[in-house]
Amino acid sequence: MGKLILEMGCDIRMQALGHAAFGIWVMLVGLIDEIGLNGSVTFGMARAPSLADVARIRFGMTETELKTHLETQSGTELISWNGETQTLAYGPELQPSKRTLANRENGRKGGRPPGKRITERTDPAQRHMPPMLIKGGKVMQDGKTQPETHAPIAKLANTEGNKARAKLCEPSTEAIDAVYRRIGPKAFDAAGFDPARSMGNWSAARQWAADGLANGMSADEIERLVVAEITTITERQNAAGKPVTHLGYFKNAISQAIALGNIPAPVRSEKELAAEKDWEQAMKEWMRAGANGPQPQLSEFLQKVAA
Repeated sequence: MGKLILEMGCDIRMQALGHAAFGIWVMLVGLIDEIGLNGSVTFGMARAPSLADVARIRFGMTETELKTHLETQSGTELISWNGETQTLAYGPELQPSKRTLANRENGRKGGRPPGKRITERTDPAQRHMPPMLIKGGKVMQDGKTQPETHAPIAKLANTEGNKARAKLCEPSTEAIDAVYRRIGPKAFDAAGFDPARSMGNWSAARQWAADGLANGMSADEIERLVVAEITTITERQNAAGKPVTHLGYFKNAISQAIALGNIPAPVRSEKELAAEKDWEQAMKEWMRAGANGPQPQLSEFLQKVAA
């Protein structure tokens, strides 16, 4: 802006108008920079105030006086003024070029897309060269033109071994039946069902027994998990006024609990809790004595309480 003012101060057209006109020109150019867009401003449109407000606030004159200055300076092409559209713009020498306007528009859209960019595919110097290897990509082995359609022998052997180990972990029918007969009636009682009306139908518990044993749980752990889940869900449904009518309702919840291993801790009696405290005290004394002698066993204290 400062360089522009110095250049226009030496312009013969500006010198012919006088110092007052030069000051008004500087204020008009500053107004275009302040509220204009692409080198022009239309008064009374968008964020630009009316010409009367600009004349009164910025120049301290009437609208007619400001129009006279605009028409006078527009006649010498110091500025551009259109009285019909109320548009003020830079003079022809200061107007932005078409390239500048295009660059501004492209910048507003995110930039002009790249043109002919040279890549590995478009570079003529590399057209007849083999493609470059990419880190992490697949490399074809010499002599192999078709992918393998079968798994290697080692992978087959590993798969067979997994199947064999799975069969070893699979519980027997006798073990499943034993746990099923144990947890079935207790699951039935935990749900609050009437044995006379439902005729003892707790067949859904058989799958819970099989899943629990397959996950390495003992019969006691399966029983605690099933009873705890059924008790929690039954209390919630009864409080909501929607009682459960069959054991199949607990299928998803119990299967998920077994898969996650959410086994509740065993319920201890007062005598067992007292035996555990005695064992902890015995362990502390054994540690203070330098771990001399046999280590106290919790099972021995629990056996004393049971006897």
